[in-house]
Amino acid sequence: MYCVRTLMRRLLPVGTIVCLCTGLNAQVAGTISGYVRDASGAVVANAVVTATSTEQQFTRITRTDNTGFYNLLAMPSGVYDVGMASPGFEKLVQNGVRLTLGENLRLDGVLKVGSVASEVTVSSAATLVNTTSQTLSGLVDDRRVQDLPLNGRNIMSLARILPGIVAVNAPQEMDNTRAGPNMSVNGGRSVNNNYTFNGANFTHFGQTTGMNYPPPDAIQEIRIQTHNFTSEYGNNSGSHVTVTSKAGTNHFHGSAWEFLRNDKLNARSFFQPRRTVSRQNQAGVSAGGPLRRDRLFAFGYYQKLWNRPEAGTTQVFVPTPAQRTGDFTALRATLRNASDGLTGQPMLDPSGRPCIAGNVVSPGCISPAARTILEKFIPVSPTGIYFSVGPEPSGSYTWMTRVDFLQSRKHNVYAHFHRDAYNQTFTAGNIKPFTTGTRKVENSNYSVSSIYSFSPTLLNEATYDFMHSTSLDEPDKLYPPSSLGIN
Repeated sequence: MYCVRTLMRRLLPVGTIVCLCTGLNAQVAGTISGYVRDASGAVVANAVVTATSTEQQFTRITRTDNTGFYNLLAMPSGVYDVGMASPGFEKLVQNGVRLTLGENLRLDGVLKVGSVASEVTVSSAATLVNTTSQTLSGLVDDRRVQDLPLNGRNIMSLARILPGIVAVNAPQEMDNTRAGPNMSVNGGRSVNNNYTFNGANFTHFGQTTGMNYPPPDAIQEIRIQTHNFTSEYGNNSGSHVTVTSKAGTNHFHGSAWEFLRNDKLNARSFFQPRRTVSRQNQAGVSAGGPLRRDRLFAFGYYQKLWNRPEAGTTQVFVPTPAQRTGDFTALRATLRNASDGLTGQPMLDPSGRPCIAGNVVSPGCISPAARTILEKFIPVSPTGIYFSVGPEPSGSYTWMTRVDFLQSRKHNVYAHFHRDAYNQTFTAGNIKPFTTGTRKVENSNYSVSSIYSFSPTLLNEATYDFMHSTSLDEPDKLYPPSSLGIN
């Protein structure tokens, strides 16, 4: 099954994209399955298997079938205590079972004959080989997300540590709605990937690129499926990127950060008359905890970036003071008089003399519009060479809130709202600042997911998500042709 999406463009401002998604999309949950047997190797049917999250006390219960097999579906990633019990056997509890994002974990159990009041507790060991799924994927766990250095703090930079992934583009800021992360997986095109966040669509279908995810301090895990993924992860032919955020737990947790860059240790380029200014601050805070213990949890973060770069020196040739009046006698080359494109006759000034003679342009042949443009926009340089340095300050902020509600053992709901906004003052033209303007990019993403277990063998998972993406370039000042003397 795959996701059906509609792009709505009518009755919306230019540059606005709205994505609505219905159907089965990428699941962020995993599964825990296996066989329960006794000491002799015989299957134990109808045994009760209980998995309880150590962080939120989320509980899921199922029973083994006639073959001793059990399957716990739609399990959020995290650490679980898994218990297996059956009349006439000692209860087996496996603590610290780590389920990663989208993982199909195989966990078998052996029950010993004994009193039902007895309990055997063991520590779980990680499964080295996945025997329950044919999908090839790579996981970036929370430890690597937190510990590995990231230039720009875009978590998609970590994709390059996984096999088969090259040409990773992970911008620090999205200066337009189609400039998000992309990569080439197993030789595929960089625009053939699909991105999701907490089960919601996170792909801009105008260019099939991803959106910028929250910072590492708000991310739990990243899983990239590169080959043989199932139909529920359809939509694009390349890889499937699944990212899940942190969530609130029964224990309060949080962090604060600030990263600083400046030009104090930078060197001057050989081609620049001075060292350009470069200052950047990136600060934020994240926190999560219980709103109601064992039932309602919240997590959120806020991050702001102040980026104050100065574009490198631009060297351009401009007319000298003499050339601005039409005197080009300093040139070694000889200027030829122009011809009328319609009649083919030489161009003449109002007195009937050629417009160009002896490398001098007659004042009567210089357009009034050209004089206006020279005076308003073209700087004067005695040497004819002009150096310009254009500051291009930018900034962005991003924040997210996530709420998890454990309504009952059968029903849990989680929702998030994510926003990423970018603002830049840009300069256009090779003579800076020829003209200036502002660029604004805003991305918003909503998602609500509901998982309801009707019975140990019937479960429904529904996700609604909404994405709104806009971008606008707007100059600070407009110049109508009439203001320049052009009719």
